[in-house]
Amino acid sequence: MTKEQKEFHRSRRVRYAELLGKDSLSIIFGNTARNKSYDGSYDFKQSKNFYYLTGFTEPNAALVIAPSGFEINSGKKSKIFHEALFVQKKDQMMETWNGKRLGYSNVKRVLGIDHGFVNEELTKILSSRNIYNFRRLYLNFAEMITLGSEMKGIISGFLNSLNVIAPNIEIADASFLLGVMRSVKTKYEIDEMKKACDISVNAYKDTMKKIRPGMYEYEVQANLEYQYMVNGSSDNAYSPIVAGGEDACILHYDSNNKKLRNGDLLLIDSGAEYEYYCSDITRTYPVNGKFSKEQKEIYDIVLKANKECIKKIKPGIKFSSLRDLSEKILADGLYKAGILKNKKLIRKYSLHGLGHHIGLDTHDAVSYGKTVYEDNDTLRAGNVLTIEPGLYFPSGSKDIAKKYWGIGVRIEDDILVKRGGFENLTEGLVKETGEIEEIMGGR
Repeated sequence: MTKEQKEFHRSRRVRYAELLGKDSLSIIFGNTARNKSYDGSYDFKQSKNFYYLTGFTEPNAALVIAPSGFEINSGKKSKIFHEALFVQKKDQMMETWNGKRLGYSNVKRVLGIDHGFVNEELTKILSSRNIYNFRRLYLNFAEMITLGSEMKGIISGFLNSLNVIAPNIEIADASFLLGVMRSVKTKYEIDEMKKACDISVNAYKDTMKKIRPGMYEYEVQANLEYQYMVNGSSDNAYSPIVAGGEDACILHYDSNNKKLRNGDLLLIDSGAEYEYYCSDITRTYPVNGKFSKEQKEIYDIVLKANKECIKKIKPGIKFSSLRDLSEKILADGLYKAGILKNKKLIRKYSLHGLGHHIGLDTHDAVSYGKTVYEDNDTLRAGNVLTIEPGLYFPSGSKDIAKKYWGIGVRIEDDILVKRGGFENLTEGLVKETGEIEEIMGGR
């Protein structure tokens, strides 16, 4: 871990402690490794909230934070702690098979977290003499659901004992506080997201030159992922959507196994992850390198919505107003072109919202559940969000002329909200029909 990374995660813990207040205790659990077969495991991915506060990427760990301090009775003199990381104990046999473990004694040196313990010692917090003084215990509920048996056993024992020892403690969801924090990115986070976006942009540039009739969708995906990895990404930000023809009208299509046909469009919705931070780009390309008249009509309407909404982004604007603007542009465009006779039917063919926050998660924390701000709709400097209008006309669309059936178009960029305006983090990837045709025509 670099000095910059260590300082970033430390600053997040400090801010989180401020939001907790002196009468609260918080335990944030990391993810556990999970089997996908008898002797094989899924690739391990750390809980994003846990990673945000620690930068630690091993399974079966827990972070405890208490602004007023907590005690751990280890059989010696009790000591007050304000933060501690509970990790797997060192195990020579397991490390031979699965790699080195950090161990509790290296927590402060490597991660900058004040104290380290083995995770089995978590229940010793219950012997703290000030456990009765805490009014709230904040937990990351959503991520706890997926924990494995080892950590669930530790958690269950802890909560059962806590209910006996201090039954009046209120259990609260930490994700709302962390959502407030994660929605506004620091300079460090913005730099990481720019790297993720740059990797994705370059991968798309390489891939679009290779698209041809007769290829399979999975070949396009393979090229994207190869370019991600050779340029520093360790993973996809999410499962790629590589949808040829009418499959573009399936919003989360991910079979990616069909042959690309001459005359069809290809919708690609994909993004690289860099140091746990996500990018999310969608582009729609003509498989043969040339848009048909009908395809270009639809594409240009979507492109106008994308560009006009991006131009309006600045701190203080309501995201809902951008959504309304996008819907109006799409409806007006289809109506003026004679494609849609009734503007009120626009949602039948635009299907989804305008975008979402993005960060450690592709659909980042602020997007879910109750509002984490009193006004969750107002954009703030440091927000990063997607703008991704789309139009979709599957076969059988009775309000639409048959010549438009099977056309699905989405155009998506990642936008940083800045003081006085915005920065398009994916601006380097062309989206004008003329530019696309010029690049693809020179393949």
